[in-house]
Amino acid sequence: MKSNINSLEQDVQLKEQTKSEISKEIVMRHLNSFLDNNLDILLSDYTNESVLITQAATYSGPEEIGSFFVDFNTHFPKPATNLILDKIEANDDMVYIVWHAKTPSLQVPIGSDTFIIKDGKIFQQTFVGQLNFINEP
Repeated sequence: MKSNINSLEQDVQLKEQTKSEISKEIVMRHLNSFLDNNLDILLSDYTNESVLITQAATYSGPEEIGSFFVDFNTHFPKPATNLILDKIEANDDMVYIVWHAKTPSLQVPIGSDTFIIKDGKIFQQTFVGQLNFINEP
């Protein structure tokens, strides 16, 4: 009987690991879409019920979330952006990332997002970052 319990525990752990890996893959696809400045694919990660909470505002649904990314992406031009992912940790449907970046118009010594994934989409997200805008001559 004990071996059956151990087998069941291993199956549960494997399912949890798989869920975490799927959530991590969704977030990595999302980050790559952001870095490619591909707003269409980026916004396809959200649903009408999705919420993005930032320092400045809370955005609901793809249209409002899109308005955030349209503005934010202007500071992350594809060929001139250096974004480093310092940490990514997934726990089932929750993914936590820490990153830093340097672009021609912005330095981000630390940025962090938390994502809640539901049915393969970003259901909820938080973002905070130290945004140091660089004055252009």
